[in-house]
Amino acid sequence: MMHTTMPAMSEVEFAWVDDDVEPASVYLGRAYQSMLAGHDGTEPRLLRISAGGQSAYLPILLKGLGNGCSEAYSAYGYGGLFGQLVLSEAHVEAMRTFLARESVVCMFIRHSPFLRNELRWPDALTELNRHTYAVALQPTKAFDDYLACLPQKVRWSVNFARRAGLGVRFTPLSELSSSSLQAFYALYAGLMLQKQTSDYYLFSERFFQEHARVLGKQCELAEIVDPVTGDLMAGALFLIEEAGWAHYHLSAARPEAMKQQGMELLLASAIYRYGNQGMRGLHLGGGHLLDETDGLSRFKAKFSTGRLAFFCTKLVCDEAAYGQERARLPLSKPNFFLVSDARG
Repeated sequence: MMHTTMPAMSEVEFAWVDDDVEPASVYLGRAYQSMLAGHDGTEPRLLRISAGGQSAYLPILLKGLGNGCSEAYSAYGYGGLFGQLVLSEAHVEAMRTFLARESVVCMFIRHSPFLRNELRWPDALTELNRHTYAVALQPTKAFDDYLACLPQKVRWSVNFARRAGLGVRFTPLSELSSSSLQAFYALYAGLMLQKQTSDYYLFSERFFQEHARVLGKQCELAEIVDPVTGDLMAGALFLIEEAGWAHYHLSAARPEAMKQQGMELLLASAIYRYGNQGMRGLHLGGGHLLDETDGLSRFKAKFSTGRLAFFCTKLVCDEAAYGQERARLPLSKPNFFLVSDARG
């Protein structure tokens, strides 16, 4: 179902659509976008861009700013274009005009490193944010055969966890009990509170349960339980794509699991599992810093077979309205590009 169509500059056309198009990634699909829109209190929209007989699609979330204005951005995780069309500078300028007429003052796009879809935008409009890590997967007959290929320090960590009696079980959310997902959320939320992370990343138990309802078998929970008590010690959600990618999504671990090298065992087990399922790559995501000196970057780099560049795009669609919205209410974080983020 088409909402709004507008030709721009006669060479390119834009339309808000409900087309049932096949996305290039689970992150870009309707289910994931709707789930994040519910969490953010936004409206999921799909923009079709057509020119020269080719089309591209851009999934975004629209957030109202008040005063009749809104802003657009990629949902948490990754986003960007999919389809055949590569945007020229003229296409982007026409897009700015279209969005401004739709009262969208700015747009922030998080491109998908594993798709390299930043290459569908003019180079001048993409900015390197950080690096992410990926593992090229292949089947291996036995887990020990896979371990033999790892660096000695990583192999030692995984075997340390195994000697402590730890093991990993994987369950699609379509088959997982509600209580198991609830236990993982409690572990995750406790860790986020301890780290005093942004309220946004606390998410909610309902949001975790929505993963099961909306994504089902496209999402799996990996669990490590205490071999004595059976209590959850560590866990991670993985997103699964028919296109051949698995994605390390959300994770948490108790201190004792970290001491026993539980997360090393969990990631190694995931690499072994998805390789034997015929997946072609496991995307681990990035760390915290562009220079890769933080602990999360170092942890993921131990398992990766390659680094990917993660780019973002910031577009001001209506300079006057964007400036007015930034000035209309106090900004607690003025360095942030999106108006709602800057307002805090």
